[in-house]
Amino acid sequence: MTKAKKQLLRQSILVAVGLLGSSLLPVHAATSATPTKKVYKIKQVSKDLLRMVDKAALTKVKPVYGAETALIPKKFLHGQESTQNASTILSFVPGINATSTNPIGVKTHISVRGFSQTQVGYTFDNLPIADLFNGGLSGGNNNYADLTNLIPVTLGETSGIQVTYGTPPPDVNAVGAIGGNINYLPKVPSSKQYESIFAGYGSFNTRNYGAEINTGAAAGYGNLLLRFSSRQTAGYLEHSPDREYSYYAAYDLPQISPTSKWSLVFLLNKNQGATAARMPKALLDQYGPYYQWPTSFTYANSKAEHMMAILQNKTLISSHAVFGFKGFYAYTNSHRLEYVNPDANSQYNSFVTFYLNPAETVCQSSGNDFMGNDSAACQAQIINGDNYHSYTYTTNTFGLNPSIEWLNHYVNLKAGGLAVVSTYDSRDYVYGTPNVPEVPGYNNLWDEHGWRIYGKVYAQAKIKPTSNLAITPGVKYETISTRINDVPGYYYSVGATSGRTYSAVSPYVGIQYKPMKAITLYANYAKGYKYPNITAFYAADSNATTTSPATPVTIKPESVNTYQFGAAYNKGPVDASISFYRSDFNHTFSSYYDTTNGLTYEYNIGSSQYQGINIATAYALDANLSLYGNYSIQEAEYTSNSSSAYGVSTSIGEARPNTPTYLAGLGVLGHYMGTRARLYGNLVGPQYIEASTGAPTHLSMPAYATMNFNLAHTFMIHQYGIKNVTLSLSGVNLLNSEASVLEKQFPYTNGVSGNYLVAEPMMPRSFFGTVKMVF
Repeated sequence: MTKAKKQLLRQSILVAVGLLGSSLLPVHAATSATPTKKVYKIKQVSKDLLRMVDKAALTKVKPVYGAETALIPKKFLHGQESTQNASTILSFVPGINATSTNPIGVKTHISVRGFSQTQVGYTFDNLPIADLFNGGLSGGNNNYADLTNLIPVTLGETSGIQVTYGTPPPDVNAVGAIGGNINYLPKVPSSKQYESIFAGYGSFNTRNYGAEINTGAAAGYGNLLLRFSSRQTAGYLEHSPDREYSYYAAYDLPQISPTSKWSLVFLLNKNQGATAARMPKALLDQYGPYYQWPTSFTYANSKAEHMMAILQNKTLISSHAVFGFKGFYAYTNSHRLEYVNPDANSQYNSFVTFYLNPAETVCQSSGNDFMGNDSAACQAQIINGDNYHSYTYTTNTFGLNPSIEWLNHYVNLKAGGLAVVSTYDSRDYVYGTPNVPEVPGYNNLWDEHGWRIYGKVYAQAKIKPTSNLAITPGVKYETISTRINDVPGYYYSVGATSGRTYSAVSPYVGIQYKPMKAITLYANYAKGYKYPNITAFYAADSNATTTSPATPVTIKPESVNTYQFGAAYNKGPVDASISFYRSDFNHTFSSYYDTTNGLTYEYNIGSSQYQGINIATAYALDANLSLYGNYSIQEAEYTSNSSSAYGVSTSIGEARPNTPTYLAGLGVLGHYMGTRARLYGNLVGPQYIEASTGAPTHLSMPAYATMNFNLAHTFMIHQYGIKNVTLSLSGVNLLNSEASVLEKQFPYTNGVSGNYLVAEPMMPRSFFGTVKMVF
């Protein structure tokens, strides 16, 4: 691209942006304004709120409000997109274990200091992106409503990932984040204009390509960042292709005044591919670790998309106070079509979700079809069959997040709130052909509609009586209301409505003390609540009859008291920290998966405790080479003898499942001139396996280790309109470990007694190369 063409392209984009800005703002907003001292203070406020961005080393753990916090900075994200995704890259952070079943990032599993992914919050620009009804980034991975191909955020849309360990402070806008929060910082326009294109290829026929344009700051036009990328892979599991498209835009609008700033962020991520099954471990041992069911037996294909739009304003209302406002809308849609051979007869019943096998048996036994209709309709059902399942899950979420912050030398005060309204439609229809019709009352297993309203108000202060002491008290009040309505279907003989409202007050206090410049001591206490997932309401509706309504929802919120204390040391080439934590749970959540009908029910099961130690170190050997390492000891166990209505019982000292007993990481980072290199290994300790009923087992997955590398070199060109070219090569699982990243126990079916294990294998040794050109 010639310099003249580049200038013409830039001017065209700026004109379009200016026209958009002029349609949104008063006419005088297009005029430039000379920066003043007040603008500088707004920037200083932004730095104070996001002060860790681009300043923390990879493994540096820094106390914020007395809580342990870590960051993956923007520089570390460079060159990672071909081999990591927004979930698996979290494994670089101490105390986090994150996996997925393909390079793009579907079917993710995340644990933070042993807490499951539904106990952890997920935010984008400090706004909730986790599913409000099921938790987690993709529906929680604990019931039929798993949105396994959903990818809400990608690495290309982030400028850093901030992790808060433990129950976060009141100003963190996550819902149910009792075990920690993962905040993806949005990628924002830079002041310099540039364009770039990139492409890559790697193992499993994995390909990616994309482009990015940044217009640069221009008076009267604002600043626009546009990005597009696509990734596709054949997958390392048999016949499991997947493809993703990502669209992203961030726009700093022209300033209305030097004391106010408006910005827009838009992202849309679309995914289409096969949904891999958790396979019986016996079959993986027999046919190989990457075996999947033959497509003539069963398969599942999914389409998923996540869209989010954010409007944000920051306005200086005095020399020490800033008013902030965010409004957002998010849309999620997932559709999965499953096929089950009607002649299938297997002792394993977890390979697909529940299906009627066969429909004729149901009709013969009852004289009616499965909806209770007459014999004529039953005969139609026999003809049509039920070997195809069409499952759709759609949510629409609207939210407002106002805040005000007052800063001075001794006290910082912050107050605000979060209001969110989310609706959803979950439906599953069966038929004998892939073009499944949707006829309520005839071929639906369920057709469910619901809404949730969440509200929060909070106040928080940072008191600095001396230069080396800071105390952070805070409190938040939350309320959440849930209502669901089920139209008649296989699971619900009559239409039923159920719901419940929960409210709670959560105090918080943190303290930081620096006895000397290089050492920081910190501690905090927090109270938190995790509200029931939508699965807690299923039993109420399924018990409804024509003469009695849905039974009351009796499940209680999961509550936790979290205690943390630690120390951080930073002087010269040494950066180290150690922390201790303990979380005491009441009304612990667990979930029961009924293999006879495919439904999941959430329930309370006594009390439990999570505790452990986090150690993180980094050492700079010289200006070009540094070492880092981390080690975490994690323990989770029940602290009461309890039982549930589903026949599950626990006893004191029994281990909570899916919690690695330890995690460790060790790596070396180097850079010289235009070359960057990174070699790192992770060790994941044994973890107990959970039964499909939610009951703990005495089986455990063995420990496993992985090793990865990344090598990149940037060539400075400055000719032919090209600024630079970066070539990179990455390798994953160099040890070629064949471990499972998740195992679960299920009962045999079809008259076979006993239990078996299903497993998800980790990605084998693989390599990926990319090239990026910046203009």
